[in-house]
Amino acid sequence: MKRILTYFSLIALVLLVACQQEKPATNNSGFPKLILQKSAVPMMIDGLAKYPLLKTSFEDAKVIADKGIENGIIVPFPKDPGGGYTHEKHKQNYIEMYNAGLIYQLTNDEKYAAFVRDMLNEYAKLYPTLSLHPLQKNQAPGKLFWQGLNESMWLVYTIQAYDCIFEYLSAEERANIEDNLFKKVVEFFTVEDKYSFDRVHNHGTWACAGVGMTGIVLGDSLMIKEALYSTKLDGSGGFLAQIDELFSPDGYYAEGPYYQRFAMLPFIVFAQAIENNMPEMKIFEYKNGVLLKAVTSLLQLTNSDGKFYPINDVIKEKSWLTPELVFGTNIVYAQTEDASLLDVVEEKGQVMLSAQGLAVAKAIAEGKTKSFVRKSIIIRDGSNGKDGGLALLRLGEPENQTSLLFKFSSQGMGHGHFDRLGINLFDKGNEILPDYGAARFLNVEAKEGGRYLSENKTWANQTIAHNTLVIDEQSDFNGILKASEESSPKLVFADLESPQIQVVSATDEKCYKGASLNRTLALLQLDGSTYVIDLFNVKNTNTGQYDLPIYFNGQIINTNFDYTRLNQYKVLGKDNGYQHLIVDAKAKDLPSTTSLTWMNGNGFYTASTLSAFNTEFFIIRLGANDPNYNLRKQMGMLYRFPKSSNKKLLTVYEMHGFYNSVTEAVSQSEGSVKTLKITEGNAEQVCIQITLKNNKTINLLYDLKFANSNHNEILVNGELLNWEGNYKLFIKEI
Repeated sequence: MKRILTYFSLIALVLLVACQQEKPATNNSGFPKLILQKSAVPMMIDGLAKYPLLKTSFEDAKVIADKGIENGIIVPFPKDPGGGYTHEKHKQNYIEMYNAGLIYQLTNDEKYAAFVRDMLNEYAKLYPTLSLHPLQKNQAPGKLFWQGLNESMWLVYTIQAYDCIFEYLSAEERANIEDNLFKKVVEFFTVEDKYSFDRVHNHGTWACAGVGMTGIVLGDSLMIKEALYSTKLDGSGGFLAQIDELFSPDGYYAEGPYYQRFAMLPFIVFAQAIENNMPEMKIFEYKNGVLLKAVTSLLQLTNSDGKFYPINDVIKEKSWLTPELVFGTNIVYAQTEDASLLDVVEEKGQVMLSAQGLAVAKAIAEGKTKSFVRKSIIIRDGSNGKDGGLALLRLGEPENQTSLLFKFSSQGMGHGHFDRLGINLFDKGNEILPDYGAARFLNVEAKEGGRYLSENKTWANQTIAHNTLVIDEQSDFNGILKASEESSPKLVFADLESPQIQVVSATDEKCYKGASLNRTLALLQLDGSTYVIDLFNVKNTNTGQYDLPIYFNGQIINTNFDYTRLNQYKVLGKDNGYQHLIVDAKAKDLPSTTSLTWMNGNGFYTASTLSAFNTEFFIIRLGANDPNYNLRKQMGMLYRFPKSSNKKLLTVYEMHGFYNSVTEAVSQSEGSVKTLKITEGNAEQVCIQITLKNNKTINLLYDLKFANSNHNEILVNGELLNWEGNYKLFIKEI
């Protein structure tokens, strides 16, 4: 990714460096001063008696702090990877110190301050003796932890605990803790591991936040400037460059929502610390308020069950109830008073112990909450918004919403997957057309110490692992990261306004040499069913084999064609993810329109595909060449179309019917699609005809140039059809 500072950020850089040359830019109102400020403590104490959510959050924090005191202070010599005892103990220590510091401020009970002091003294003894972690392996290592990222997280939380007990300590105690612990940790990041610190990446974000917050508490202007502008002090890295380069103007984070969720905590917490201590920076106005947009965009990137859409490397169980979004929603609400954020906070049932949390708890107690609405939306990617993006198409009532995610974004850095123009489909809270996510058992020590598994490269990253087109059994850009980062798909057209039909189209001209891929999607509601009309338009200077994998969750109900179950174990291919797919069944001599129906939860789903002579069909499942059982179970189907150059591929997904397992009532268990047909015009006009079993025909007319022409026409079944604009829908009775 090119590192480009915007004009606004460059001016801000010059002005801020100039005004911070001689003195630390911190306030002088006493401690704590980072997030929970001294001036807010009396209001917080008063609010505990008034606002139930604030009281509950206080009690939860107190339980953690009390448990830490009860268990005593243990600061073990680090030796384990993620999930191991010493790793988890150091994590537990910083969480307990953080909560104990807050409880000390709100109770003035010195046992909490003493606990933090004594723990910090133990770390001050240990840290200067440490070399790099013994299990550093292929990660950027820390000293307390197997990767420096965890060290950054430790610092972000621990410096807040120190901030809370600062005035409790004697000058000698402060000198010991600062000289032998905090300055040593900062030195590790800014001298020993400056590559990670200066890197524009979530690891760098956490490190910059920790060092910058430490600089504010210690009154060290060099630490603050290094955190803001990199160790070179030139803006090539640091917090402002992170904001500039990692967020699009819409608040989309380059690595995807899972890592956006993770990175939002240091972004938003450090920003609040800057706002509290350097208000002249107006950090929440920086890049047109992008940090505030980032939180609301992240919330939009959740399914109706609250789980983040599984883009790129992702642990799929994460939802918007994650602790990071406690900070995000509270701080953004305090800035914007967006009452829909209160809906998310109420579901989580927790607020920050700070002025921001107080404001949220007060607003909820006063009944100001409004429902959070998941909208149909285009979210741009890239620092300037020109590197593709995501389309979220949504129809239906919130509790039964159907959502279609179309990914035409940039690669997503090292955590991105080779899934250009991929889709995922969700219905009634269930994932219907799933994405695999990451091949990783986070913090499960037995699974490679909780690291990403080798299958993340051999399977999860590969194009065949996604619901998108594969040419000649190769992944996009031949699986080469550097090549993939040089270009992004382009949004061609989007119309997401109608409550009946929404349309989006995007093109990628670089992911396969000599080929241009366009995918146009329509989400349509008609007569109680919801349809996704999916058209791939491939233009290829070469002749290629086109594979279209469709992964699904649930139980196969029926097909409209015969297939043969295989008695012998057969693997689909040799490389690029194909080596992990087992062929369960196959079919040839397919009808011109094939349909397969499956059941998921209490709904039925049918995929109907326009076939061609010699099209092959496979039922596939994941698990081949997986000796350690690292891969999860996943079923799918795959259409292999005859070798050709230019090709239009049409699939219609239908959500229909209902199954009640209690009453054993079943309705509309069969799909309504009878036949599919594509009629092509003289230019780029096409007509997609979907003939239903009730003798209605859905006609969707496209101008695939999407030039918004005032006159389009196409001859369909002897009838000349005319329309204006990019598309037209009409329903015809046969």
